[in-house]
Amino acid sequence: MQSGTRLKRRLVVCAIVAAAVAALTALNPAGGTALVANAAEVTPACAAVEPAAETALMSAYRAAGTYPARQTNTAHGTPAAVTVSIPPIAFTGPGQSSTLPTGPCQTIYRFDFPRVRTPHEATAPLFKYAEVDWNTEGLPRGPQNSFVSPHFDFHFYLRPKSWVDSHLRCFSSNGRTCDPEKTSYAQMRRFLAAPPATDVPPGYFPGVESSIPDMGLHSLDGRVHYSVEEVNHHPVLLYGSFDGELLFVEASVTQYNLQDAMEAPSHTLSYVYRQPRRYEKPSWPTRFTITYHPGTGAFTAGFAGIRTH
Repeated sequence: MQSGTRLKRRLVVCAIVAAAVAALTALNPAGGTALVANAAEVTPACAAVEPAAETALMSAYRAAGTYPARQTNTAHGTPAAVTVSIPPIAFTGPGQSSTLPTGPCQTIYRFDFPRVRTPHEATAPLFKYAEVDWNTEGLPRGPQNSFVSPHFDFHFYLRPKSWVDSHLRCFSSNGRTCDPEKTSYAQMRRFLAAPPATDVPPGYFPGVESSIPDMGLHSLDGRVHYSVEEVNHHPVLLYGSFDGELLFVEASVTQYNLQDAMEAPSHTLSYVYRQPRRYEKPSWPTRFTITYHPGTGAFTAGFAGIRTH
């Protein structure tokens, strides 16, 4: 991606309590999809938001790093992990910083899309590119009103970005999700077609209102006991799909969770990424990890423990 396209047009929406998964993934689809409506035309801006100040913070954070995305391999040459690194954050208190903008209105910045590199570029990566989003959050929403804290969304896609941009198009009336009344019936069927139950872990469920342009459909873990404390200190781990096939893996990580990594003895936290009953791909991750690097202040997040079946 050219630098001029990395920081996509910002989306400000008055924070409202919406359906669980739709609220979790109400991301800004503007940019690569021509049919997406300009969010400013369809959603009134919240009075408390200072767009220029927020944009300046996000532009500065985008410029602060290169956001490298890398796949590491095993000694046998099979994938071991895929990660993306983000720059340091100036924390000012628990779950708070002066680096990144926060509510009171939900603003989603989809701001970097690095291609995944492999060792010496010798092998094709399992995941083709990463997407780093920042969600400022606002009023409580989602399961048990547990989604309230600002967070990063880390995505890793199985298809190239050019494929995603050309295939996952739809019309959005709200600047967030696909409008089923204005998107073709055939395309909405592709967005809403969930993978077979065997291809996602038991207990995961698709959010039928979470069809996001240039992204796909999201499935959420129904076995998690959601609370603000749980979401603040444990990543929300999702499966993403399009047209009945898995397309991406995703983790939502709050600033609280990043601070937990800073305080961990090893500066690394590792979480189970629940497994499907059948593997659509020959290799698949089993863990999600967050690592803090004291020497630089940066963080690395990604999916690890990849097993080849």
